Amino acid sequence: MAKVIAQTMRDTVYAGAAGNLSIAFGKVNVKAAVIGTEIDTLELPIGLEVVGVRVATESGLGAGVKLDIKLNNNVIVSAVNVAAKGSVVIPIQPLYLFEKTVLTAVVKGTIATGSVSIMPEYVSVGF
Repeated sequence: MAKVIAQTMRDTVYAGAAGNLSIAFGKVNVKAAVIGTEIDTLELPIGLEVVGVRVATESGLGAGVKLDIKLNNNVIVSAVNVAAKGSVVIPIQPLYLFEKTVLTAVVKGTIATGSVSIMPEYVSVGF
């Protein structure tokens, strides 16, 4: 299985005072990423409660391309359509992070080429 590590993988993710709604920005450019390619975008710290995810593309990743969004091995959103330019905000059932967690996108449908931003929404609740 192929794996891509985004340039944002080592970015610091803000973890401020309890009760704040925050967003982190993970962006990656992929070229001919085959089905099943895992794209690690951000490492999220312990103590966050993830409440949603935003996905945006500048020009799409190609006809038929979809992404599954995962936190470690837990798929939080399936089959996000990223074929054409656009953006979507997807609320999820709040998910508390008990450990450092990698936000990953998995390529589905067909080969993906282009730029995609994956932005988790979260509240820092501490641990």
